[in-house]
Amino acid sequence: MDYSKAFKKGGWAAAGRYYATHPKKLKELFEGAKKYASKEGLKAVKDEFLFICHYIGDVVTGRYKDYNVLNLTVIIGSVVYVVSPADIMPDFLPAIGLVDDAALLLWATHEFADELDRYRFYLRRKAKTEAEQATNKMLEIEDIDFEELEPIDMG
Repeated sequence: MDYSKAFKKGGWAAAGRYYATHPKKLKELFEGAKKYASKEGLKAVKDEFLFICHYIGDVVTGRYKDYNVLNLTVIIGSVVYVVSPADIMPDFLPAIGLVDDAALLLWATHEFADELDRYRFYLRRKAKTEAEQATNKMLEIEDIDFEELEPIDMG
């Protein structure tokens, strides 16, 4: 199945734009995403689904700024599709209902790999910076209040 055509034809990209510009609706979407992430049968793509949700969360909260607006709206649209009960194969159908969701998530992570790789790089750089800051903080002896230290029992 050509997901890009079906995705556009189904209006999911437009839904992504709508959610991206309506914070209350986006919050509701994340509540649905939390429930969706706990479903059995999603194990194969659960990590990617959660990664996409973190990407969206960091963008909308302003923590991550190096994103493409069009890519963001389509990625949000993919989450809307996955969480929505009105997708191609309803999720209440055991196992089969999650196949189209998994396929769409795999398509989205492949289609927007460059976008998501930039976010991964940002996360690695941020973690490295935070680790360096923590190390530097530990090296600052002036921050230790020696008067409040308890004696060490060597006994």
